[in-house]
Amino acid sequence: MTSRCIHTSSGREAYRVRIFQVIEASTNSALPQSQIWLWNLYEPLVEMGHDVLLFPAEEGIQAWLTNNAALRERFSERLWTTFKQEHQRAPFDLFFAYVRDGMVLPEVIDAINQLGVPTCNFSCNNAHQFHLVQEISRHFTYSLHSERDCREKFLQVGARPIWFQMAANPRRYAPQPVPRTVPVSFVGMNYALRSEYILYLLEQGVEVHVYGPGWLPASSGWLPRRWMKRQLLLLRALLAPSVERQVERSADLWRYELTRLLFHRYRRYLHPPIDDQAMVRLYSASQISLGFLEVFEGHNPRRAVVQHLHLREFEAPMAGALYCTNYSDELAEHFEPDREVLVFRNRYELLDKVRYYLTHPEEAEAIRQRGRARALRDHTWQVRFQHLFRQIGLAA
Repeated sequence: MTSRCIHTSSGREAYRVRIFQVIEASTNSALPQSQIWLWNLYEPLVEMGHDVLLFPAEEGIQAWLTNNAALRERFSERLWTTFKQEHQRAPFDLFFAYVRDGMVLPEVIDAINQLGVPTCNFSCNNAHQFHLVQEISRHFTYSLHSERDCREKFLQVGARPIWFQMAANPRRYAPQPVPRTVPVSFVGMNYALRSEYILYLLEQGVEVHVYGPGWLPASSGWLPRRWMKRQLLLLRALLAPSVERQVERSADLWRYELTRLLFHRYRRYLHPPIDDQAMVRLYSASQISLGFLEVFEGHNPRRAVVQHLHLREFEAPMAGALYCTNYSDELAEHFEPDREVLVFRNRYELLDKVRYYLTHPEEAEAIRQRGRARALRDHTWQVRFQHLFRQIGLAA
């Protein structure tokens, strides 16, 4: 290992690790301007004093999105060539990637392992999208999964899993000097049960503003296309070849109808996606910030509803939000329910807590303060990386 001892601003010893990092700025094609993963996975390592060579993964993502074998080979060749050249100049202690199947040739990862450099691949959303990393994971020395209960999935494909939970960057996520003019807000894509929760709150008179993909029509010529889409969904449900398919397609139609109902009744509460800085400001501008842990396995509405933690479970409290999300045992390992973050188990409890804390600002502020203090103490990326490096032998 080539890492060397350095001294931090606090006077404590730390170890400088040389890292080759392969990540993209944003994994969400609907938010191409986002810098979310640079904020969360790159900047904290640099701020810790590590030597990080960033190799952008956007070309690999395009190869995966388009299933383009030639593009994948080109990306893989560039990655391997750059790694070899830089490794010869100054050896790396760690190869850290955030890649999926179809992005990079597994032989490249094998070759890096053969050079004696440990390789880690970070992945999230494995609770319902494990298929995205099912093939590539076993080629890495370690597979970092952000969901606690996904370990067995990685073991079954011959991977070596390490639980590496989400966190937040305190330099980016901090309270902003803006007035709290938004009663309730949610930032995120419209999928799974989210539209049901939002519609229920609005029907009960709660002013909840949502920002993200899928809540508004895509373009000005939406009316004919939406009518045609509705008819197509209805036809597909009626002509389904099996009961299973009929259930799945009927669920698709129901999701569509909920979105259409939201738009026609509550248009002024629906907003397009916002950028990273605007999201942080919204946490401070909102009296309550919502989260939803529930997803359909494989994004298939006829399959099980599962839960997993997202970045916002840590970003929102760190940014000083009064954060309110589904209860889960995993969440309770990271925050004390109803003291550091608010939790709900069904839509009725959600409504009760939203109404209560909108009218009890002093109690709300106390929870905000405790949530932010807990996030700053236990849930920074610096804490996560320090723990990871100890696990894989890159720190004293």
